Amino acid sequence: MRRTCKTRVSKGAFTLLEMVMVIAIIVILASALMLGVTGYIEGTKKAKNMVDDSAQDVSAQAHASEVKLAGYSF
Repeated sequence: MRRTCKTRVSKGAFTLLEMVMVIAIIVILASALMLGVTGYIEGTKKAKNMVDDSAQDVSAQAHASEVKLAGYSF
């Protein structure tokens, strides 16, 4: 008579190693996303500052030309 080795394999369950790997992949993807978002935020802050600076320059130039047109001298 031949002995057969019965192994117990539960279907539909994840092993601990599989769960750890999934969590590690999620952490890596989340960190990449955070790096991208912080880079995007820094870029928008720089762009906003550039727009604000150029708006102030235009305002100062407009004020200076108004002063010249009004005949005031400093």
